[in-house]
Amino acid sequence: MTTRWRIDVRLGDAPPQAPLRSVVVEAPTEVEALRLVLAQAEQDKADAEELLQDGQEEVFSRTEVREGHVEHQGRTD
Repeated sequence: MTTRWRIDVRLGDAPPQAPLRSVVVEAPTEVEALRLVLAQAEQDKADAEELLQDGQEEVFSRTEVREGHVEHQGRTD
């Protein structure tokens, strides 16, 4: 039988701010609920890192175009 768990992630001892992450999951145990939230946090981190890399590439590309550089030139020799 599963139980509904609310997991709030906060920084510090007793911060007054809203939690960094607040998730409601259904799991049979507290440990499994924490594993589910951890798995989602790890996926969110990977997604954010991918967006950061894509975003950086886009900024670099626009800068290179403005400066007249072509990133992937094909050789016609």
